Amino acid sequence: MPLLAAIVASLALSGCTEPNPYLGICGNGAVEPDFGEECDDGDDNGDAEACTAACKLATCGDGLVQAGVEECDLGDLNSDVGDCTVSCAIKACGDGLVQVGEECDDGALNRWPPDGEGGCSIYCAKLPECGNGVVEGGEQCDDGNDDDDDACLSSCVLATCGDGLVQDGEECDDGNAVDEDACTSACAHAVCGDGIVHAGVEECDDGNDINSDACLTACLAAACGDGVLYEGVEECDDGNLEPDDGCNAECVADREVFVTAAPIDAASLKGIAGADALCQAEAEGAGLAEPERFRAWLSDSKSSPADRFETRNARYVLVDGSVIADDWEDLTDGQLSHPINRYLDGGLAKAAVWTSTKASGEAIDTPDFCGDWSVNDESFAGQGATEAPDESWTNLPILAWCIDIQHLYCFRD
Repeated sequence: MPLLAAIVASLALSGCTEPNPYLGICGNGAVEPDFGEECDDGDDNGDAEACTAACKLATCGDGLVQAGVEECDLGDLNSDVGDCTVSCAIKACGDGLVQVGEECDDGALNRWPPDGEGGCSIYCAKLPECGNGVVEGGEQCDDGNDDDDDACLSSCVLATCGDGLVQDGEECDDGNAVDEDACTSACAHAVCGDGIVHAGVEECDDGNDINSDACLTACLAAACGDGVLYEGVEECDDGNLEPDDGCNAECVADREVFVTAAPIDAASLKGIAGADALCQAEAEGAGLAEPERFRAWLSDSKSSPADRFETRNARYVLVDGSVIADDWEDLTDGQLSHPINRYLDGGLAKAAVWTSTKASGEAIDTPDFCGDWSVNDESFAGQGATEAPDESWTNLPILAWCIDIQHLYCFRD
C-alpha cells in the first residue's frame, strides 16, 4: 500500500477527530468524487495511463496520448481532416476519412488496379470511371453515355470494325476478321462481286462483272454447259452437255469439212502452206467462222495431218450437217460415217483429191509427194476419192500422176 494511503488509514483507526490533511489529494489512491476525481490509481496515475495525473479518466480529445490505446491526441485540435482524427488515430489512406492531400478514401473498399468503374484507389486517388465524360486512365474515349451505337463504346474504347457492334457506316459486324463468312472484315455484307469468296455460298468471286472469265457474274465457276462462253477456254457453250448438237460435252464445236471447188495441179499448191492458204481463202469467201483455222488434209516428206492437226475431240461434219466422224479417233479408224463429198456451196463432189495420207492421218509410206507439192512431172502422189466411206477416201491403192489436177479436203482445226 502506498505510504500516504497507509498514513490515512492509520489515522482513521486511531479515532482522530482532526480534519484529515490527505483528503482531496489526487494520487492518494482513493477516488473522491466530492473533490472532482473520476479516478485515482495512486502512484499509477499518469497522462499516458487510464487515469491521468489529474485523476480524470483518460479520453480521446483530452490532449493526452494514452499508451496502447491512442495513436495521437491533440485535444480540441483533433479533426477528421487533420493530422489526428477525432478517434485519436494518426491520419492514413484507408481509414475511410478524406484527409488533406487525399482525393478520396473508401476505407476497406479502396482498390487497385483501375477497371473503368471508378471508386478510390489504395493510394486514395480517384480511379478512372468510364462514362464520366472525362478521358482518363488509359481510356480511348469517354462520351459520358452507355450508348454502344456511337463512336465511343460504353467500355470507353473507340468503335471499330470487328468489335461486334454495328456502328454508323457499318453494314454488319460479327466481331471477327474472317472474310469468308456473311460479314467481311470490312464490316460489309458479303455479296457476289466483292472479290471475296463467301464460303459455302459462292464458288468464286473475282470482283468484276465480266461474265466470260473463270468466274461468272453470279459467282459460279465457269463450266461447260452453263450457257456462257468462257473465252480462251471454251469454243462454244450451248447450255447443255449433249454431244450431238454442234457443241459437245467438252464445249468443243463441230469441225466443218469440205472439198475445194476447183481442181489444182501439184506445183500450184506451193507446198502444204499453200494448200492451207487455199482452204482458208475458200472458207473466208463462204463466210465461215475463223477461216484461218482451216487446214488441208495433205502430207509431204516432212509432216502429215497426224502431226499438224491439233483438235482430237470434236465431231467432223459437212456443210450440210452430215456427220463424217465423232472425233479424231473415229475419223482415222478407216471407216467414215459419211463420205466427204460436198463443196462449200452444198454441191455433191465426185472427184479425186490430193492427199498422200493414210487413213491414220500419217503420210503414205512411198516417197511420192510431187516434190513436196512443188512440181508437175511424171512422179506420183497419193490420192483419195470423195465418194468412198472406207480408207479409200484418203488412200486409194492407185497413185496419181503429178501432172494431174485434183481437189483438196479442207478441215477446220
